[in-house]
Amino acid sequence: MRCTACGAELIVGKKFCHACGTRIEAQCRGCGARVEPEFRFCPDCGLQLAGELHDGAPPPAEDSLARLSRRSLPEELAHKIRAAGVIEGERKQVTVLFCDLSGSTAIAERLDPEDYHDLLDRYLELAFREIYRYEGIVNQLAGDGIMALFGAPIAHEDAPQRAIWAALGIVEALARFNEQLRAERGFELQARIGINTGPVVVGTVGNDLKMDYTAIGDTTNLAARLEGLAEPGTILISEATARLVRGFFRLQSLGPLSVKGKREPVAASAVLGASDAVTPMAVAAERGLTPLVGREEELAQLDGCYRRLVGGRAQVVAVVGEAGSGKSRLLYEFRRRFAEDPVMFVEARCASLAQAVPYFPFVAMFRQHFDATVPAIASAARQVETSGDERLFPLISQLLSLPVEELRRLPPDELKRQSFDAVARLFLQKSEHAPLVMLIEDLHWIDEPSRELLETLVARLANAPVMVVTTQRPDERATWRARAAFTQIVLRPLSDDDTRAIIRAVAGAPLPAELERRVVARAEGSPFFTEEITRALVEEGYLARDDGHCRITRPAEEIPVPGSIQEVIAARLDRLRPPAKRVIQVAAVLGRQFGREQLAPLLEGEGIDVAQELAELEARGLVHRKSLSSADEYRFGESLTQEVAYESLLLRQRRQLHERIGTLLETSPGKPNAERSALLAYHFARSENRPKALEALLRAAQDAEQLPSYRAAVDFYRQAWEVAEAALAEDGDGPYRRAALEAASGLCRATVIYGLPEFADAERAAARARELAEGLGDTGTLAAVYYFQGSIMMMQGNREQHARGLALAEQALALTEREGLTLAGLRLSRGLASSYALDGRFALAQRVMTWAVEELERAGERERLSDLYISSRWVRDSVLYLSDELDAVLESGPETYDFAVRGPNRTVQGAAAATLAQAHFIRGRFEDARRWADVGLDMAEAINHLLVLPAAASIALLARLELGEPADTTRYVDAMDQGLASAAHMHVNMRFVGEALLACNELERAERFAELLRARPFGGRLREALVGIALGELMSRFGRLDEAERWYTEAIATGEAIGARSSIAAASLGAAELAAARGEHATAARSAERALGLSRELGLVRYADRAARLTTGDAAVGGRA
Repeated sequence: MRCTACGAELIVGKKFCHACGTRIEAQCRGCGARVEPEFRFCPDCGLQLAGELHDGAPPPAEDSLARLSRRSLPEELAHKIRAAGVIEGERKQVTVLFCDLSGSTAIAERLDPEDYHDLLDRYLELAFREIYRYEGIVNQLAGDGIMALFGAPIAHEDAPQRAIWAALGIVEALARFNEQLRAERGFELQARIGINTGPVVVGTVGNDLKMDYTAIGDTTNLAARLEGLAEPGTILISEATARLVRGFFRLQSLGPLSVKGKREPVAASAVLGASDAVTPMAVAAERGLTPLVGREEELAQLDGCYRRLVGGRAQVVAVVGEAGSGKSRLLYEFRRRFAEDPVMFVEARCASLAQAVPYFPFVAMFRQHFDATVPAIASAARQVETSGDERLFPLISQLLSLPVEELRRLPPDELKRQSFDAVARLFLQKSEHAPLVMLIEDLHWIDEPSRELLETLVARLANAPVMVVTTQRPDERATWRARAAFTQIVLRPLSDDDTRAIIRAVAGAPLPAELERRVVARAEGSPFFTEEITRALVEEGYLARDDGHCRITRPAEEIPVPGSIQEVIAARLDRLRPPAKRVIQVAAVLGRQFGREQLAPLLEGEGIDVAQELAELEARGLVHRKSLSSADEYRFGESLTQEVAYESLLLRQRRQLHERIGTLLETSPGKPNAERSALLAYHFARSENRPKALEALLRAAQDAEQLPSYRAAVDFYRQAWEVAEAALAEDGDGPYRRAALEAASGLCRATVIYGLPEFADAERAAARARELAEGLGDTGTLAAVYYFQGSIMMMQGNREQHARGLALAEQALALTEREGLTLAGLRLSRGLASSYALDGRFALAQRVMTWAVEELERAGERERLSDLYISSRWVRDSVLYLSDELDAVLESGPETYDFAVRGPNRTVQGAAAATLAQAHFIRGRFEDARRWADVGLDMAEAINHLLVLPAAASIALLARLELGEPADTTRYVDAMDQGLASAAHMHVNMRFVGEALLACNELERAERFAELLRARPFGGRLREALVGIALGELMSRFGRLDEAERWYTEAIATGEAIGARSSIAAASLGAAELAAARGEHATAARSAERALGLSRELGLVRYADRAARLTTGDAAVGGRA
């Protein structure tokens, strides 16, 4: 190494220069940390430094990066970098390129140090030139090692592609340089290049155009590791990069590679070169196009313009839409539709990389159309030359940068005028033989000379059969509207149904209902976003396809934002002026919706005109006013835009802003309510103020339970528990222990009572709550936790686990009695009675609930309309229903519903209505069943009550079918899907859900439902019987008659053991229908008689009617004639 101060050759292993006394310092090329000369590995990132600091290869002097940048950096790129503004720390997704020379130590030993320095300078200059050509920025230089970033400070939608183009350029430039080196010195240089894409934190761009950075995770480290693994002359890229460029380049998968510092092997690919597919549309076509949906109207508009063209009228069409809206796909389908017509198509695409290349789209158009050969171009041009047109070929050749000696004497303006005229004459001549359609994509990236030429052509060809079609983004403004028949086609967001069609095409099957809803919401009608999000779920392991349907393989609480989408949105944000970008970043912290008066105090002192910047953001379609009447209320146009803008801020900045917002909200006027509580919780939970976060989260959870909003309550309790445990890990303070107990027990309660499916979380929370309650001596909470633990066992377990869980719940009730906690005991009695009923212990269940309701009435809870009294009444009605006491249910149920309305208690409103609907339905009172089911379903959908959704939806659908009324099957089937996410609901709903799915011919969903029932253990003997009835009917419909018979037999046996008369009747009826289908008439008659007798005894009119038909021989499998 040489001293950076005096240039003297340094002594290996020493810390100071022996000539001038300067301390020897170097930087790790992996993470930028300062390293000592004796270090063989970087202590910050683990990158091997040996051979880098000790190989004797003299690096350029310390100012080499700035000197080479000044020499190689195009002024236009320097202007763009400076225009990006001063970045005071910002998170970005970037593509990192590492490049170094292979065998540089051996070369350095052969050359004089000055000669090696000159050689290295030439190599670095050519590498810099290729990096800057694709608008990357060289961030670090260490010896012959280069680190470059693509996507920061200038964001690009195609940053990974640019990095690979730069890498290929370096390899090609070195190959040319090596021809000279071999001739002059007898050796050559070989570069190794590694590329990775991921998040980094970028800092200030200095006067020397050097950008400081700090890596997040291993984004840069992995790129450096890949460079170290690359063979000389090759390029290795990570899977993250490969996923974003696949189709644009020829890649060779190398399989998993062992990488130092990584526990698991890393997938990598070698870049072999560019592919033949040069446009995103071509790449998409090779990968396989999804069906075109939701663009029928726009395609019809293009068809109309085409018909007018064929009729001899010139047309100009602008297809306008944001990135990913489907502009290219629309043109692809348009051209494909008329490919066989006698019409000439010429097409070109503007490119962000070519905005500095004059006439780029027209050069591409001519070269493509005339096979890129000078003779072909000459022949085509001379076909239209007549006397006076002899200079057509030279003029067009001038646009193609072909050498034409005779034109050098013309003044530039005259040369341009004549060249434009020549191009117009060429297209005019072509249109005389057949209508001409000129397709120019991505007009927002057109170079200025091409814009002038296009405007000239539109004017000159206004009376010829020529159709010019451009695609462009909304902020591009064309200037030719008044000169020709102009049509603007604006691509609107797709409908939810069309979005779902794309999701299913990409995934290969419908997604689980809740996940599909979330993807639809995130994509917000963008075809590109929809495809990329769905593809990411598949490729990143969130989804797997089995037997024609998709299942979630790991939690997808937060749907990832694919890198391809991040780049599109980040590039859009980076086109903003710095004040507008700052406004949208701060607005993103406020949330999807925000007000101008909320923004102003957060930006106070920054010299930003908030109103002016909001106007710019609105003009660009990034934010919208919520309504015409709310002038100062805004919302983000796309949730993904808000997310990317939010993620671009440093974590520290976000936390500070969240705390400021929470404090402002807390002190602002307004009445406390659940929405305000949720906002306070959202912001304080993301700040560093733990006491405020816990207070706000617990208040929000309690308010959410009161609404009720069960999912929100569970989420708030979970967050509060995590915050409290993090605080306890640092400080075992009493207040934090109490908060942790409240949060953990609340999470258990909400999961168990409202039937949410997060049992694993609830089990962990229950174990921790039990530990905390015992430590704090909180007997009341301890009893509740015993009950929650028991309930979780009963919901998930088999018969043995159900018994253990029930014993734990009984232990909880006994504890409240022993401690004199009457109110706590009354609360627990509801769940305990339900568990008794589901185990077939009907008399005991009724006794418990009769006692609980009477105790509450004696305490005056009836008059107070307390939630405990109202919910206890409903549990009593539910127990009566499960016990086949239908008359008692129909008598008590309406009064329970009335109490719930007056309470008000929306949870019981929905549940009481659903219970009444079921009772009326099996009694054959279908109009009453439909009415109550509609009430229950409306309420369940309003509050997302998972227990009520499948019960109410199935009865609402079946009652309409019985009455011969039209039914919105999509609504009911989706509601059933949503509600069946949890095993907690698998009891009274099962017999009706399976029947409803079969009745509307949803056979695929019915098959999945059957798999769900078979896969889950169901404790509680009544629940087992109900599973058997449901599976018997499903298997009968699927033609699996032996399996159906087995399920019916088991259901009858279980029903007899516990005295579940309606279950015996239903299973006997199913067995009778099955026997009749097999031609076993004697068996069918015996089973039908039993079903008929029990049904008449209980007043089960619907079952009785089906059983009676069997006695006349009028029956079919599943009870459908």
